[in-house]
Amino acid sequence: MYLKRHNRNTLLQALILGMLLFSLPALTGATVRVQGLYEIEIVVKNQSPAERKRALRKGLADIFTRLTGSQALERFGQMLSVLDRAPRYVEQYRYRKEQLTDEIGQETERWLLWVRFNRKTIEKIIRDQELPLWGSTRPETLVWLAVEQADGARYILGNDETNPLFRALLQNARRRAVPVLVPLMDLDDQRKVKMGDVWGGFSGQIKTASARYATENILIGRIYPVGQGWESRWTLVTRESERSWAGAGRQVDQAIAQGLDGLGDLMAARYALKGQQNISRYQLSISNVKTVQDYVGTSQYLSSISMISSFQPVSFSQGQVVYEIDLRSNLAGLKQLLAIEQKLLPEVAANNEAPVITPPGQVNLTQEIRYRLKP
Repeated sequence: MYLKRHNRNTLLQALILGMLLFSLPALTGATVRVQGLYEIEIVVKNQSPAERKRALRKGLADIFTRLTGSQALERFGQMLSVLDRAPRYVEQYRYRKEQLTDEIGQETERWLLWVRFNRKTIEKIIRDQELPLWGSTRPETLVWLAVEQADGARYILGNDETNPLFRALLQNARRRAVPVLVPLMDLDDQRKVKMGDVWGGFSGQIKTASARYATENILIGRIYPVGQGWESRWTLVTRESERSWAGAGRQVDQAIAQGLDGLGDLMAARYALKGQQNISRYQLSISNVKTVQDYVGTSQYLSSISMISSFQPVSFSQGQVVYEIDLRSNLAGLKQLLAIEQKLLPEVAANNEAPVITPPGQVNLTQEIRYRLKP
């Protein structure tokens, strides 16, 4: 049965006390929750107020790019004036000095400004401007990168922290907040994938070798010197399609940056929710919730979905929790996200018909969005 709002604390207490406590394996999938979406480090020349203001503006622009997928914010209403007011949206900032070693072994140093912007304010600006919003739960991408060095030697980039190209790849992935994996290039990888496969972008063989990493997407790239600079070619392989683009720059990390920018743009275009200010209320029924860990994990998962502005459990019975959710997107957007992440699986009605959706504002146990917790 349904409970009134003032009885919901009693419901939760009964839920927690009534469940058996035992360990639950972590939910698995090809997505991760990105930490620090509203934090960024910017290289600065000094600690002067003018330089700090410049860095805060750039940092805020990068944050908006992470969240919206757009690198052309000047096209959106009042965004230029928002960037000019960047210091208003800062929660914390601090400086740190970083020691670097160049290619010939000489040590240098530089200053970095770390900043955390206010999440609620930034998300409100995005909604007010009706921009897309990409939440913190994002699909991982496996990156196969073939590198040609200045002397003509070629190799496939592996998970090697001593390699400056590996560090540049991760740095740019953090800048765009796109989770990436780099293959181990152990004996198993070396046996399955050859240089020609990656250099030629032969996705069939690479897909087979990538199965062990269980990522949602695969990015295949090659990078090579041309004249006084570097060029790169990239192909994103998803379940549905393949998309290609090119990059270039005087420095090798610039060519890598354009590869990760392309990945970030495509991922945001695919997964970010289009701007919508109207909030609709639905009921979400989740079955197979058998333990306290199940319930806590489910609630934490719902709280990580940015399109859900709020949620409240309204009933619990025989392993089924019914939540009342306020959705700032359309229902199709929520279903698409759940289908991608596979942490909640759709229930099929007893007559094998699609579940009936509860219209906003109505309460009816026979009409719900029905899902079950993945075992």
